[in-house]
Amino acid sequence: MKGSKQGEKRTVNEEDTVRDVMTRELLSLEPSKRVIDALKMMVSGDIGSVLVVQKGKVQGILTERDIVKSLPKSEKAFSAYINKPLSEAAKKKVISVQPNLEIWEAFAMMLENKIRRLPIVDNGKLVGIVTERDLFKWVVKVAYEPNLPEKLKKFL
Repeated sequence: MKGSKQGEKRTVNEEDTVRDVMTRELLSLEPSKRVIDALKMMVSGDIGSVLVVQKGKVQGILTERDIVKSLPKSEKAFSAYINKPLSEAAKKKVISVQPNLEIWEAFAMMLENKIRRLPIVDNGKLVGIVTERDLFKWVVKVAYEPNLPEKLKKFL
């Protein structure tokens, strides 16, 4: 995010890009891992999705919502589901964007496609992800800079 001078009100800069707000520390799994591995990673990492990546390239995504919607009713079917490889369970159609995409365009893409996460790919390699939370933090900073309330600073 582009900076502002001390005491100067921050305004939306159309040049702010997803590179400015993306999460760079990614948790991902290979396609051969299982749904249960993704669940464990989501819980331990306090995240809502796992990217399925092989050799730096996004192969799919599995989200909390995907899992909840896919949960079978019987115990036997549940065991089979959580042991499925991610190559079968993860969504294959993943919308990704370049790091230089302007933030307003990311908002538009996410709203239009009804998605909560955008993997960021540079030269074919995964370099980050932008989530609703990342965009929300950007909105808070833009709305309050330079007078960001102390209670909000620790979250940004």
